[in-house]
Formats: sequence, C-alpha cells, structure tokens
Amino acid sequence: MLFHLCVWCVSGRMNSQEEMNEENMKIEALKGELLSKKDHQAEEFIKTFMSSFNKNDFESSSRSADLSLQERLQQAQRKMADSSIILAHKYTPFIKELVNAQEHQELNAKFAVIKATPAPLEDMAKKFQRCFNTWINAKDDVHLKVLNPKDQLGNISITDMFTLVYFATITSRRQTGDNMLQLMVSGFTSCGKTMIFEAPLLDVAHVLTTEKGVSRFNCDAKSTMLLHDINVDMLVKGSDTDKMKAICRGEPVPTKTYGSVQTVPSVFVFVTSNRRLMTHVFEKPERRPGATFQRVYTSDVKQTRSIHPGDVSAVQSRFLEAYVRQRPKLNEQDLPKNGTFERLHVILGLFDDIITILTKYAPKDYPTQYLYLYALGGLCKNVNLLPDDAQPLMKPILFTLMLKYNFDASQLENCCKDMDFVPVKSEKDSQ
Repeated sequence: MLFHLCVWCVSGRMNSQEEMNEENMKIEALKGELLSKKDHQAEEFIKTFMSSFNKNDFESSSRSADLSLQERLQQAQRKMADSSIILAHKYTPFIKELVNAQEHQELNAKFAVIKATPAPLEDMAKKFQRCFNTWINAKDDVHLKVLNPKDQLGNISITDMFTLVYFATITSRRQTGDNMLQLMVSGFTSCGKTMIFEAPLLDVAHVLTTEKGVSRFNCDAKSTMLLHDINVDMLVKGSDTDKMKAICRGEPVPTKTYGSVQTVPSVFVFVTSNRRLMTHVFEKPERRPGATFQRVYTSDVKQTRSIHPGDVSAVQSRFLEAYVRQRPKLNEQDLPKNGTFERLHVILGLFDDIITILTKYAPKDYPTQYLYLYALGGLCKNVNLLPDDAQPLMKPILFTLMLKYNFDASQLENCCKDMDFVPVKSEKDSQ
C-alpha cells in the first residue's frame, strides 16, 4: 500500500511539473515577443553586473537582514555609478528590484515550508454551524439589541434577523435602499468575534483603517466594509459620521481618493469593538468571579459637546448589536485547530438554518423584502457546495420557496440560472 501511495505521489508531482514547464515555456515565448533587442541587452547587462557584484564586491558588515539588504543596494549603486553615471541613473530602479528579489529568494531558502492538511469542507461547515448557533443562543452571555424592535424586526425574531443579515453579508451584493440593519459585535475580548464572524468575511471585505487619509473608504469590488476593533466614538464623532450613516443605509457615498473623488458603492458594514454602542439588559445577572451581579450595561457612547444626541440615535438605528459580557461556552472540539473558519464554511454551515428560517415565516413578516431576497439568492448561488446527491433534492425546495415569496419572472430566471435548474411546468401552466 505504501508503494502504491509513493507511486501516486510521484505521478502527481510529475504531472504538475509538466504543466509548470509548459506554462514557463509560454511565458518565455511571450516575453520574447514583447521585449525588444535593446530590452534584452539591458536585462542581460543588469544580470551580469549583479552576478559579478555578488561574487566579487559585496561584503556585508551586519548580521541584520534589513541592514544587509540596505548595504547590498548601496554598494551596488556605488559600483554602477563608478562604471557609468548615465547607466546608474537609468538602471538604479531595476537594480533595486533585483536586489529585493535576491534577498527574498535567499531568505525563503533558509526556512522550511509545511502546511497542515485542511479539514474537509463538510466537517468545517458542521463545526461552524455548531459554534455559530451556540454563540448566538447563549442568552446569559450574549444580548442582541436593535433600537426600534417593532419597526426594524417586523415579526422576525432578533436571533433569526442576525442570522439572515450575516448570511446576506457573506453571500450577496448589497443593493441601494435595501433598508437592512448592519451588524455589530461588541464587548468581552477573545469571545469569538474574529474566529466566528470576521475571519470568514475577509474574503469579501475591505478593512477600513482608522487613520485619516485618502483611499481608506475605497472598497473597489468588495461587498463589505469591515471595521475591526474600533473605538465606537468614530461612528458618532468627527467628519466620518455622516459618511458612515449613509454607507450603513446602503447609499453610494463620494469619497476623496488620491486627489479625485470616487463613489463608495452600496456595501454591507460589519463592526467589532470592545465598547458598547447601545444599552443592553440581560434577563439574568452576570455570574463569574469578580462580577457584581450586573444585568444592565449602559452604552459607552456619551453625549458631549462634540457628540450630538441626534447622531448617536441615528447611528444606533442602523445597527443590530450583539453585546458579549462573557465568552460563550463553545465546544473545544468544534473550534478550528489548523486554520480558521472561511466563507464557504459559513455558507454551507448555515444553509439548512436559512431554509428553516425561510420556511418559518411569510413575506409579510419581514420589515424589508431584501431579507428573503438576499437569503434565497445566496442559497441558489451556492447550492453547488452541497454534496452531489443532495443538490437534485434541494433545488426544487428552493424553487418552492421562491414561489412562496412571490418572486417575479426576472428573479426566478436569475436564481434558476444560478443553480442550473429548469423547473418542470405543470399541465395548468402549459395551458
């Protein structure tokens, strides 16, 4: 058995090597067509010059990798200048790139590179589902809050609302004017904020820096703006307040980018912080060493001369906040050991939960139709993640839910195309 395994490994390695050789040949052929004779001569000159320099001239007086790189570059520039001032002026940028590349190769050659075998997608998805549901239903540890429950939740439970919004953030492109709440996770440090919520979002999120400067709001094609461990005062204080309120509403916002103006498209917003945006009231007092049996946790955002109460209530009304007063008890066996939870783990892990939520409610129960539009759109787009034998069973279920939620012809066509499904027409439809 070991022999067959070795043969299989060697065969796979040979196939990948052959493919790599073919790609390298194509690159060399294209390079020959793009570069002129003069370009080839210049490149050959620089390589020959640096080869001679590394063998005969370079001497490092430092054991520091950073200082060694700087010395190599300075000595190479001086040697080139001694040879020709014109060539030094012309080719110094190329020498710098070559020195950096050589340093990079030398450092890489000093280290072993080995990665853990990733766990199967289905196993990680099940672990995520258990972690997510344990976390969100830990009523003694986590409290969910919106400013106006009657208007902002409709007949949807706040737990289901959090699940729907997070699934939409992971799977959908936000549409202008969707009237969706945005998510914020605050409170106790090392409580699962990054592991469960932020890490899966990194595939599709632009991480907003708190430093002032141009281009920090530039999301490009990313669907989510992630504010990691911020001071919540930045949401209600300063020049970014009105901008953040508009972005949370799903409105396109013009921002300064390298001296010009670029519009931030409609994006989801996900915020984490150690400070509370809203006041939270738990059913039971906190019980842990050093705690004071506290039930009420007031907002950390206080009205001051520079923080207007209108801005505070406006920002609070944009968010569904999960406040964590102590870390929920998660099963250690469900926590990722050799990596992190990823976007696909979330989609597959919450797939059945989203279907359960959609089955539970009717269209009139939702405060905005985008809650079920995003959910069904995300399910149809990713039904191919299910096992092959489960997909034929799931597609008619999704189609039935689309009919239940009164999808129009265009919506049906788009979703059916995403999941490669052709609905069977009934005799009544044919007539």
